[in-house]
Amino acid sequence: MNSIDAAITAVDDLAALDLNMLTALRALLQERGVTRAGARLGLGQPATSAALRRLRQHFDDPLLVRTGTVYELSPLAAVLLGAVEEALAAAESVFLGAHGFRPAASHRTFTVMASDGSLALLGAALLPRFAALPLLRLEFVPLVLDDVDATLRAVDAVVMPRGIFAGHPAADLWSDEFVLVVGERSALRAGDVTPERLSAMEWVSSFHGPSVLTTLESWGIRPRVQVVVPSYLAIPLLLAGSERHVALLQRRVAEQMRAVGGVRILPAPEGAREIRMALWWHASRERDPAHLWFREMVIDSLMQPF
Repeated sequence: MNSIDAAITAVDDLAALDLNMLTALRALLQERGVTRAGARLGLGQPATSAALRRLRQHFDDPLLVRTGTVYELSPLAAVLLGAVEEALAAAESVFLGAHGFRPAASHRTFTVMASDGSLALLGAALLPRFAALPLLRLEFVPLVLDDVDATLRAVDAVVMPRGIFAGHPAADLWSDEFVLVVGERSALRAGDVTPERLSAMEWVSSFHGPSVLTTLESWGIRPRVQVVVPSYLAIPLLLAGSERHVALLQRRVAEQMRAVGGVRILPAPEGAREIRMALWWHASRERDPAHLWFREMVIDSLMQPF
């Protein structure tokens, strides 16, 4: 087959596949499941399953492979995910043209990966904006950072401190600082905050927090972590009934939980550094008009005091 015949065959193959299937392919690969992809697309399970069958036939590949109780991407699907995201972003740019992204008419879902502490702060700032745009959907998902590049491709944005990622686009969101949080009955007072005293206490930590442990060690504290929880917001609730436990949290999160009652906030040891929280995204989304609108909206929302 010469190059012209190959090109004609490629065009025929493309014409045989409804280009709307790109949207289904993106949802299936990002959600890694028929049910969640269908909910995102507004389709029932039979229609979404039919789309998956058609895509499997087109690519001659399973795309989603069951591993135990979950589905994983096939090697080909892992490659396709980035390509389909870039293709759809380019298509949206072409068809939107000079009109740009129109949020009031869009059914797009924006997915943000963040800790529950960041979620509480960011969500409170974004909800009023999304309330005025009822067709849009905002989805927060838990932090999973095994593969940074794959993570940034799978979601619209990740909220993490500066210094965690490198080589990816980002925008500053807010600045914060670490504080100590103890129960109201704790004997620890501001004047007692020394590395020796803190090393002798029992610590509560989130499994998201290896950077927190590194920070403590940089202050000369050897924390003995006795309790590990999956949620930053759960930490103050546990501390409220304890006299011996302590935790390190960002001040904004701690202040929110102090309003619930049962805990006190103490200053961190001297030398605590500023934390700069940032919004991170994959470079393939840089010129996506919808994503550009979303980034600007997030930054503008957080310029308001909260």
